Amino acid sequence: MQKATRSVRYDGVSDPIGAVPAVPADMGAPAVPAVPADMGAPTGRPAGAAQGYGDGVIGPSGPLTISAPRLLVRGRLTGPGAVTIEDGRIASVRRGVPPAGPQHVRMDRGVLTPGLLDLQNNGSFGVDFAEASPQEWEQTRRQLARRGVTGVQPTLITAPLPYLNAAFDRCAAAADAAAGLPLSRILGVHLEGPFLSEARRGAHRADWLCDPTPHAIDTLLSHPATQRMLRTLTLAPERDGAIEAIRQLAAGGVIVSVGHTDATAEQVGAAADAGASMVTHLFNAMRPFRHRDPATPGEVLTDPRYFIGLIVDGYHASPITCRLVYAAAPGRVVAVTDAIVTAGLPNGTTLSFGGGPVANDETGLGRRPDGTIAGAGIVLDEGVRRLVAAGIDPAEVLASATEVPARSLGRADVGHLLPGAYADLVWWDDFFRPLRVWIGGQPVPTAPGPAERAVNC
Repeated sequence: MQKATRSVRYDGVSDPIGAVPAVPADMGAPAVPAVPADMGAPTGRPAGAAQGYGDGVIGPSGPLTISAPRLLVRGRLTGPGAVTIEDGRIASVRRGVPPAGPQHVRMDRGVLTPGLLDLQNNGSFGVDFAEASPQEWEQTRRQLARRGVTGVQPTLITAPLPYLNAAFDRCAAAADAAAGLPLSRILGVHLEGPFLSEARRGAHRADWLCDPTPHAIDTLLSHPATQRMLRTLTLAPERDGAIEAIRQLAAGGVIVSVGHTDATAEQVGAAADAGASMVTHLFNAMRPFRHRDPATPGEVLTDPRYFIGLIVDGYHASPITCRLVYAAAPGRVVAVTDAIVTAGLPNGTTLSFGGGPVANDETGLGRRPDGTIAGAGIVLDEGVRRLVAAGIDPAEVLASATEVPARSLGRADVGHLLPGAYADLVWWDDFFRPLRVWIGGQPVPTAPGPAERAVNC
C-alpha cells in the first residue's frame, strides 16, 4: 500500500518533495460563512502592531503578497504561486511569482499551506485545557501557533457536570480575551464524553459515564457557555437514548462523533442516519474490526457520510494502519493529535489529567499508571512529518490537517488557500518543518533561524 519510491526515515524527516503541477486556473472562492463572533476569532491586525514587509505584516501602503514554489490548493500541491492578503483575509491566489515590491514576501523554497487545524487536543506544554488559567490559555495557543497550528478545537473529557460547566466558562473567557491576537484560533469545543461505553472507556472514569437521555442533553446544553462553545460531541451510539440524542444535537448544529464505543456496524450506520458525521480516534477505544464483525472501523471506512479522526503519532495507529486508512477513505481523513497535558514535556513528567495521574512513556505516549493510553505527546506538525515518513502522499497529508478538518466543521473561512478565507498560513521547508506562520495576516513571533530564508523583495 506504500506509495512508491520515497526514501524515508521514521524520525519524521523525509526526502524533499518533488515537482508539482501548475496552479489551476480556477481558484474561485467557496461560500464563506461568517465566523461566529462569540468564538473569539481574530479579526485583524491590532492597533500598534509592527508594520513593514520585513515582518510579513500588512502595512498602510497596501496588501501583502506571499509567494512560494508550491502551494496547497484544493488538495493538490501546485505552483509556483502567490497569495495576496487584505484585511486579514486571502484576497487572491494566482499563478507565478509577482514582480518584486515592498509588500512582497518571496519564499525561495518549500510549500505554503493553510494553517493546521487540530480538532482533538486536550492541552499541551503542561497545560490542560479543562483547567487552564487565562495566562495558560494564551501561552499554549501561542506555542501551538508557532508550530503551525492556527486553529484548535480544545477537547474536554468526561467529568461531572459542574466541572464541565466551569471548563466551558473558561474556554469562552479565553476566546474573548484573545480576540485579535495572533494565537491559535479556538474553533469551538470538543466534548469527549460522558456518554461513552463503559467497555471502551479507555482513560475515562467509569463512575462519571451516563446515558444521553433527553434530560441529560437538556441539562448539558442549559449552561450558556456550553451552548455557545460546544461544536463537537463524542458519544457511543449504542447507549440508551443515543440515536435520539444524535438527532437533537445535530439539529442544533453540534457535530456528533462516534467514539469510545462497542457498537456494531449497523448501529454506527444508524447513527449516521440520525446525523452523526465524525468518528473519534479510529481504531482506539472501540470494538475492533473483524471480517465478520466490521464494527465501527468497517462502517466509517466505507460510509462516505463520515469524516475519520485519526491520531497521527504512529503509535495509536501504526504507519501501515495510517496508510490503509488514507487509501480507504481519501478526502475524509482528519489528522488529529489527541494531545494531552504532557505533550511537549520530558518523558516521565507526571501531571494530572481527567481525574488521574498521567505521564509520557519512553515513546512519548501519555499513559496512566496501569499502562492505559491517555493521549499523545506530539504537536500536529510532527504528525505531518511522521505521516510523510510513513510513505503517504504529502498533499494528502497536508490536506488532512487543513482542508479536510475545515470541511468536517462546515467551515470555508479556515483551512483553505482560497479567496475569502482567513489568511492563516504556514510556510514549510522541504522536510515539512514550519518556518513562518501567519494568523489573520499577522506574523506569529518565532525564534530566529531557518525562517530567515524568506526573501523580502
